[in-house]
Amino acid sequence: MADEGTLATTAQVLLAIGQNASAAQILEANTNIWILMAESDMEAETDAKGLVANYATITASYKQWLALLASQRAAFYAINQDQNSWSLTTAQSKLNVIDDIWRDGVQKLRKEDVIKAMNL
Repeated sequence: MADEGTLATTAQVLLAIGQNASAAQILEANTNIWILMAESDMEAETDAKGLVANYATITASYKQWLALLASQRAAFYAINQDQNSWSLTTAQSKLNVIDDIWRDGVQKLRKEDVIKAMNL
C-alpha cells in the first residue's frame, strides 16, 4: 500500500509517534487515515486553504515544515487511538509535546505573510 496523504508520509508519522508504537499505530492503512485527517485539520483550522490542492507550488522548505505539522497531528490521532504502548505519563507527555507543536504551527499558518510565502 502506498501513502495516501500529500503533506506527510507514513514514515514521518511513525517517527512522530516514537518508540514502542503499537501494531495498530504502525499499520499503514491507519496512518493514511490519520494523515488525511491531519491535512483536513490544517485547512479547517487555518487560513491556508489549498495546501493539498496547491502542493506543487509550495517551496521545498515549507513542504518540510508542513510535513512536520501533518505528521505530528497524525501521530496525535495515533497515540489517542492506542495509548497502551506506554505508561499513562509517557503517553500524556507525547500528546502534550505534539499538541504544542501543532498549536504553534496552526498559529503560524494563520499569518498572511506565511500563507503568501507558501504561494497560497
